[in-house]
Amino acid sequence: MSKIVEVDERNKNYVIKRLRLNVLRNLFVIYDLIYEPDKSVTYVAYENDNLSGLLLLYKSTPPMVRIDGEEHIVYRLLEYLPNDNMILYCPPSLVNMVRNKFPQANCYLEYQMYVGKGEQNFITPNLATKLESKHTQLLAGLYSSAPQGEPRLSKERIKELLETGCRFFGVFDEERLVSVAGSIKRLPEVGEITGVFTHPKYRGKGFATMATSSATEHILRYSNGSTLYVGAYNKPAIRVYEKLGYRKIDEWYWVDIGTGIRP
Repeated sequence: MSKIVEVDERNKNYVIKRLRLNVLRNLFVIYDLIYEPDKSVTYVAYENDNLSGLLLLYKSTPPMVRIDGEEHIVYRLLEYLPNDNMILYCPPSLVNMVRNKFPQANCYLEYQMYVGKGEQNFITPNLATKLESKHTQLLAGLYSSAPQGEPRLSKERIKELLETGCRFFGVFDEERLVSVAGSIKRLPEVGEITGVFTHPKYRGKGFATMATSSATEHILRYSNGSTLYVGAYNKPAIRVYEKLGYRKIDEWYWVDIGTGIRP
């Protein structure tokens, strides 16, 4: 018989230990339990004393949800989801179940890619530089140029990320920031690249390759590997990441439930 419980101080260390058995799959959850426990709620399912499912609900706007585990367990975990709009991540094995519960959802296949220390191909010369808090407004302005429906980072969220040790690397055209990549969640085993974005007028010039190369280099100073997620349809971005040494290791679905946002 399975049991679903909320992760708290009493069981957190045990859950983290179990999740670290597959740290590449569980980076999001491990990081949030260790470093941002007040910003998320996590439920896990036990079956015969083993973890058989989990749900991470990140308290953002819109809420970000990650769900994983055995199908019969996840069916019960879905009842813990909010009724509001959200972005949900799930493995392909669960996407039909999610579609059945949210028939109006839009599902986008994403590839999880990875490069280990020693496998990377850094770009030289590289015009990307590390951004600082003084660049917050420029970063917010760049992300605001994203086409309708693409993820954006607000000025408040950027400021918060910079103040909590996250790093962004950007390429400038004179005084204008035109491309960026971020390093946010970082453990000794692996760190994550996110927020890769180039202004639409500056695409195809290699700037995203430079920014991502610098962010990857930063992660590999502290971690044994770097991972990122990219839409399966985004062939130009996949080629950029492969050029840097990344390879596909897994597949996930980005499920848009009423937000209109796609990866």
